[in-house]
Amino acid sequence: MKTILEVKNLNKIYHNGTHALKNVSFKVNEGEFLGVIGLSGSGKSTLLRCINRLVEPTSGEILLNGDDVTKLNSSDLRKKRQQIGMIFQSFNLVKRKSVLTNTLTGKLGSKGTVKSLLGLWDQAEKEEAMGYLHTVGLDSKAHIRADELSGGQQQRVAIARAFMQRPKILLADEPVASLDPATSHSIMDYLEDANKEYGQTILCNLHFLSLVRRYTTRVIALKGGELVYEGKPEDITKEWFHEIYGDQAKEVEIR
Repeated sequence: MKTILEVKNLNKIYHNGTHALKNVSFKVNEGEFLGVIGLSGSGKSTLLRCINRLVEPTSGEILLNGDDVTKLNSSDLRKKRQQIGMIFQSFNLVKRKSVLTNTLTGKLGSKGTVKSLLGLWDQAEKEEAMGYLHTVGLDSKAHIRADELSGGQQQRVAIARAFMQRPKILLADEPVASLDPATSHSIMDYLEDANKEYGQTILCNLHFLSLVRRYTTRVIALKGGELVYEGKPEDITKEWFHEIYGDQAKEVEIR
């Protein structure tokens, strides 16, 4: 199986002295749905943001298809980011713009500067965007403003936008953290379909172990910035759960 992402001895120390990541190393194979778990503050979000360099790593290597992302100049990084999709827990939509326009912005990285600034989309791009909106069940909402949608619907637009980018790897930073349980499963179902039906490689931070067991193919766990577990979701025993989350933690299921 081809390795698409390899993280080697990754460290991130913030200016306030917080050592958010401590020599983290792991690989992601093409077509995997890798879950990342751990307490708040364990380094999960920092890890994803280092991979696409929204946060600058302090040291280490991040190899995406063999290229070290940490060493790319701004021009090469812009090109490499076209291969990295990102879904945030806060949706990050342009609220005053239409659902269709928000979806189309997934193409910004591959368009010229002038066309990007003017929002010039050709018919083929619009049809492609409508196709992704259909995939997430929102084609009928294409021409309304994004801020008229529910939270779950806005997250589905964010997923369609990420699909529009056609990324080699999709990073999802707790994509269901601000959603209710029923909506959480529907969002995870769309990601699972992309993984199983289209072979989309996904690296997803998740708060609830029940979602990790249901959707991911493999899991890593961070604790205090260190990688403390790597393996199959079903192999996380009660003992491992307490090792990752602490002795007083109780598992909460999302049904």
